[in-house]
Amino acid sequence: MKSVVIILLTILAGGAMSELAPFYKNRDPIRESYFIMLKSDVDASVVSSSIFSRARDIGSKYQVKKTITKIFNGIIVEMNPELIPFIRALDGVRYVEQDGVVREAETWGLDRIDQRYLPLDDEYKPIGDGAGANVYVLDTGIRTTHEEFEGRASFVYDAMEYAIGDGSDCRGHGTHCAGTIAGKVYGVAKKAKVYAVRVLGCQGSGTWAAIINGMEWVAQNGNRPAVASMSLGGGSTRSVNEGLAGLFDAGVLSTVSAGNDNSNSCFKSPAGAPQALTVGASQFDDIRAYFSNVGGCVDIYAPGRSITAAYYRADDDYAILSGTSMAAPHVAGVAAIHLGLNPTLTPAELRDVILNDATRDPIKGTKDSPQLFLHVPRSP
Repeated sequence: MKSVVIILLTILAGGAMSELAPFYKNRDPIRESYFIMLKSDVDASVVSSSIFSRARDIGSKYQVKKTITKIFNGIIVEMNPELIPFIRALDGVRYVEQDGVVREAETWGLDRIDQRYLPLDDEYKPIGDGAGANVYVLDTGIRTTHEEFEGRASFVYDAMEYAIGDGSDCRGHGTHCAGTIAGKVYGVAKKAKVYAVRVLGCQGSGTWAAIINGMEWVAQNGNRPAVASMSLGGGSTRSVNEGLAGLFDAGVLSTVSAGNDNSNSCFKSPAGAPQALTVGASQFDDIRAYFSNVGGCVDIYAPGRSITAAYYRADDDYAILSGTSMAAPHVAGVAAIHLGLNPTLTPAELRDVILNDATRDPIKGTKDSPQLFLHVPRSP
């Protein structure tokens, strides 16, 4: 028995003679929380006992929170950092690592818009959250009870029926767009309010009359400051373009999808309307999405390929969708952030803020479209 004790003491003391085990920092550390990773044949209790004795001798804190044995051999501890050099010198220690904060994964689109260029940095830290801004989603409706909205989504008008209806989303398109705008996890402006103005039916189609009716309702009744999100379109229609101009004059900027035909957006409505902020789609490698419309009427590009957001089948339902319909809500969300910070911005001023802050020339394959990519400033 005596020989065993001598061997153990030799192992522990011998650590001081050997090379120090690595110490790995965490980018977002948790104070005084660490992982001590051990060699597979080392008894964690023996190592921990040695560390505890050292902590007691120098009056330092050391507490074992959990011993891990199944997935690896190691200890989760709470301790003062002054113990790290001693632990690194122990023979049985492979490395010491700081604990850190883990967050729900950001969709790549959010990660992309708060930085100028690739590669992605796995963070989304916008300068604001859209609190105080109102976004009117002219679409298939919104599942307002979805967990992403935290009570910030509501029905206001069913333009399909020319009445205040329930605005229920029976397709998912509107919910997904609203989730990209203001979802708590997958949204650009995580505290903005979103309102369902139902202008499209369960098949994803509607009438220009419903679109005009919806714009009219927002112009007359919408809370300010406001932005409209319109991920829809069809052939060029003068009355719709005029209606969008009227909404602009009433104080509401409209973010509009460019369309998914790989053609000239100027021949589409409302994408071709001069007052629309028309949005083309990019993909994660900074190439224009193959389906995205182009042309001089595209004002800006935003993420539109493989976008994760809320969906309509349940309050915890999510979907990954692609299209310029997914790109335009990113811009609506950034507009909401700016309106939350400066609610007196006019539509023209808001448009200028977004375009002037856009990143120049990152997207490849835009043909004759302006080389602008959506950007939201980062928080200090």
